[in-house]
Amino acid sequence: MKTNKLFIVLACLCLIIISACKKEIDWSSEQGKSTMSGKIDGILLECTTSAAAFYPLGNKTTVQIIGSKELSGFSLTIDDFKGAGTYNVSGTNMAIYLKGVSGLQDAYLGTTNGTIKIISYTENKILTGTFEFKGENTNTSLEKTITEGKFSISLVPVKLPEINSTTNNLSAKVDGIATGFTGEAMSANTAMGKVLSIVTVNGDKRMILATSSYKGVGTYTMPADADGVYMKDQTATGSFSSDSGTLKITSETSNRIKGTFSFTAKNEDTRINTSVSVTEGTFDIPLTKM
Repeated sequence: MKTNKLFIVLACLCLIIISACKKEIDWSSEQGKSTMSGKIDGILLECTTSAAAFYPLGNKTTVQIIGSKELSGFSLTIDDFKGAGTYNVSGTNMAIYLKGVSGLQDAYLGTTNGTIKIISYTENKILTGTFEFKGENTNTSLEKTITEGKFSISLVPVKLPEINSTTNNLSAKVDGIATGFTGEAMSANTAMGKVLSIVTVNGDKRMILATSSYKGVGTYTMPADADGVYMKDQTATGSFSSDSGTLKITSETSNRIKGTFSFTAKNEDTRINTSVSVTEGTFDIPLTKM
């Protein structure tokens, strides 16, 4: 991510996506075995969907823990994850409570006051812990206190079947191999501008396109104005982020968006010197405007 603000916005969109984007995407996983909950100013929120993702970056690993119920949820980020222990919410260790779908306008950010405690961690098995923080809305300066937060996330890998069918609404060649994906697009006005996020799935594979400076039809250059991510699987070393490319929006209506894209991407684990080339990307996909 280019800035902490963009990371926060995309973290908010992750919450929106896993809670709202279920019409086109089959999010089958170990979700039924994962739980997350917390009290917001004393009122309990029990998430119906929760998950964790690990991102190796150089010599450290970042973990993000997300839970949502309808349009509300929590996002916890530990920048330098080292297993069981207590992590202070400060700097790039972040905690977010999202009460709606308007990005930063509905986000309460904890960046200086709180803790995330990892009670147990076993790779590819389980992640459990607790959290508490005081979140502030950057637009209104209002605060909310998050207490008695807890989570138990199953990390057991689930192999999802790949599909190529009439449901595919995004296609591209990855290193010359044509692959279809199914997904949705969402746009939201935030304090830092208009954000567009396109998330698509095929089995364990993901193709994600995003821009935090969305202005409608036009061409967006990667990585200056947009980002592209290809995930070949759900392992810690399976993600590739764009270092050059373009995202072109060719048309937009009230509920649909079309365009093309191409990019080259390096492995997000900088210890692995691998890359992919994504070419001939096209999409004609449902759009939800927040």
